Amino acid sequence: MLDQLESIARRVAPAVQQWAVRGVEETSEELVVRQNVAQAPSRCRDGGVMVSVVDRGGMGYAATADSSEAGLAAAFDEAKSLAHATAGRTVFDFSHLPAVTARGRYQSRVEQPASASGLKDKLELLASASAAAKLDDHIIDWTASLWTVDTEQLFITGDGGRAEQRFSFVTPNVQATASINGVTQTRSAHGQYNGFCQQGGLEVLARANFAADASRVAREALELAMAPQCASGEMDVILMPDQMMLQIHESIGHPLELDRILGDERNFAGTSFVTLDMFG
Repeated sequence: MLDQLESIARRVAPAVQQWAVRGVEETSEELVVRQNVAQAPSRCRDGGVMVSVVDRGGMGYAATADSSEAGLAAAFDEAKSLAHATAGRTVFDFSHLPAVTARGRYQSRVEQPASASGLKDKLELLASASAAAKLDDHIIDWTASLWTVDTEQLFITGDGGRAEQRFSFVTPNVQATASINGVTQTRSAHGQYNGFCQQGGLEVLARANFAADASRVAREALELAMAPQCASGEMDVILMPDQMMLQIHESIGHPLELDRILGDERNFAGTSFVTLDMFG
């Protein structure tokens, strides 16, 4: 799709002040071994195009999964209609936006492409980690997983801008659940939200210490199940990375979404409650 996107877009783009097209193609694979049994592999392929139009001071968007000339032309027509509908009704005159002419290319550094490794080899790797997580009979559930994503994006503008990006992500994880005397605790290598997600290929597994992490995760699950209950009272709290991710998501991410939902983009205009000193 992306190899023809630019030529098609430039043929069907309307006569407007500014336009932009962003095409995305993504392939992903998720492998899981649970209790030493390989689960059904999940492989997905997705793609689509978003177009934006600035005209008469308004801005409009449209998206489509049809990247043919007819599909892009229809998306441009919808975006143009929305741009005209918003003209004069926004707090910002989009005709003042500078032209986007930047050009560039980025690609993740990959030493061992996940796609070059066979399904059998990857499942054997997960099976080894799964077996290591079963330390004793108090471990009642355990899994090892590997999620890989390859994303290609192409962004082009009517003013000559062009940006191409190719990302490769690898996310390994191990999880173990222990139950002792009616107390059940779950521990994972990198949090329930798969906190160890890095660009690269299967070399990411070494950085994550994946081969040796399963026994640690299981041991810590056992320790949690045997640990005394937390004392009550007021005390300092140390937030681990997965909890901090959730806290940022809930306390900052959703309010910023609300700014955007309200339609005035306050977080980009400088009046949102989030200020630059809060980042870092």
